[in-house]
Amino acid sequence: MDFVFYLADDSYLHLEFQSTKSPEDLKRFLEYDVALCRKNDKPVHTYVVYGSGITDAIESLHYGSIEYFAKAIYMDRYDGDKIFADLATKIHSGAKLNELDQMHLAFLPLMKSVQVKSERAVEAIELAGGLSDERQRTFLTGCLIAISDNFIDQEYVQRTLEVLSMSKILREFEEQAINKGRQEGRQEGRQEGLQEGRVETLRLTARKLYLKGMSIEDIAEITGLPKEEVRQSAGIN
Repeated sequence: MDFVFYLADDSYLHLEFQSTKSPEDLKRFLEYDVALCRKNDKPVHTYVVYGSGITDAIESLHYGSIEYFAKAIYMDRYDGDKIFADLATKIHSGAKLNELDQMHLAFLPLMKSVQVKSERAVEAIELAGGLSDERQRTFLTGCLIAISDNFIDQEYVQRTLEVLSMSKILREFEEQAINKGRQEGRQEGRQEGLQEGRVETLRLTARKLYLKGMSIEDIAEITGLPKEEVRQSAGIN
């Protein structure tokens, strides 16, 4: 499952992000929702967010006693280029984004645009890095990385890492990992915690790069991790 949120009305919101459409995808989402219901015995509401280029898709399955509905949201209906320009004007002026602005920024890579999705994802991450509000900057960068992960290719993964390094977002993520460790009772000191957070970030990055098709050697060069550790992070025995 891409994202699951527990809501105030004691139900679950299940979000899926798709750059393709297929009845088989809907069957897969049905299996996810059944598993979630079996585990938690609560209502599940599923929405499928389709990227630009998709203007219609199957929203329901009917198999006798089994009926399944997943509401489709089409990002092709949004003018991503205009929204990008409006957001850039706000961010460059130092303005804080309202809730709708934040939603638009998070979904920018999926909107209709003259840019390919991967390019727009990198541009959106760069734009988020210019936010003056630290909380919004970190939160929206994380959203963009998570949403873009399904379609961004190897070339743009490397560019994204460069953008994150320049905007110091990776350091902020590392600091969050350190703070979480402290709350869980690990008090080995700030320097040790910082190193732990950095290594964990690099391991997660290594796994993502491997899943995108990058070689072990290239991943080791980019992350600075030993090849054996890259293999372990990627789940290679």
